Amino acid sequence: MDDHAVLRARATVERYLELLAEADVDGVIALFTADGTVVSPLYGTLPAARFYPKLVADTQRSEIVQEDLFVSVHDPRRVAVQFRFGWTMSDGTKTSFDCVDAIELDDVGRIVQLRIIYDTHPLRAAWAAIRSTT
Repeated sequence: MDDHAVLRARATVERYLELLAEADVDGVIALFTADGTVVSPLYGTLPAARFYPKLVADTQRSEIVQEDLFVSVHDPRRVAVQFRFGWTMSDGTKTSFDCVDAIELDDVGRIVQLRIIYDTHPLRAAWAAIRSTT
């Protein structure tokens, strides 16, 4: 396996989580390719440039605790990161859940697609309530 590609993938993912926790929309979007997409269980499939402003608008605060980072044994451009996401929604509702982001990177380490995986059941009603007011 290409050690440089693994280090590049790790650096991209760690920077992504850091910028996401800081609600740095421009910084997060800069990690994506121009046509990079996010597949979210709540927001659907959107260009990264549309997804992150929506997420930040729906967020008062977020806390991220990284658990693990997994790199494909076949292709170091495919990674997954497991983390605990503490989310305070824009209306003050607090929730916390385990999440996995499955990420496809290009050859230079930019995100092509990020697929968010988590159980939405415990927070779907609260999320729908804040989305109906925005």
